[in-house]
Amino acid sequence: MERKVKELMLSLSDYAVVGEDRTILDALKELEASQERLPPGRQPHRAILVRNNRGEIVGKLHHFAFLRALVPERKAMGEAAIMDRAGLSDDLRDSSMKMLDFLTAGLVDVCERAKNVMVRDVYTTTTVSIDEEATLAEAINRFLHHQTLSFLVTRGGKTVGILRLSDLFDELARQIMRGDCMNERD
Repeated sequence: MERKVKELMLSLSDYAVVGEDRTILDALKELEASQERLPPGRQPHRAILVRNNRGEIVGKLHHFAFLRALVPERKAMGEAAIMDRAGLSDDLRDSSMKMLDFLTAGLVDVCERAKNVMVRDVYTTTTVSIDEEATLAEAINRFLHHQTLSFLVTRGGKTVGILRLSDLFDELARQIMRGDCMNERD
């Protein structure tokens, strides 16, 4: 278990990274291209790191950020007054309106939003990191403490990669399967 984070991390060159001034469509294209660069045996990633104009990694574009970007804000609709007169609760009315908006939004709208929504408007700021020289035991403790799916990996305060919980899990599973744990059941 004395392996270091740097042995398990994905370098920035292996991960999807996009500038905050790019569009969601640009980010998706980078995600697709980065999947082809993944080292053999690594699980695909679903998030994209966001770089500011100074070249620093400042955040992450994850599933929820994509949904925020692609689903338009609920429009004020005349149907709300009709629902009020029908005696529907605010919660039921709001959820019904959101579902209506979602079901009536065409694929063209989603594609158009992907071309126009900027990454800087929807990404999540990333503040939690771990040094590349940290042990995997330290990484486990940090994952448990922060309840996150990934950490930025730093060297001298500069981001050099990402450590994903999925990669840590895969490594731990390999260690367990190689060890005597399987023989103890016999």
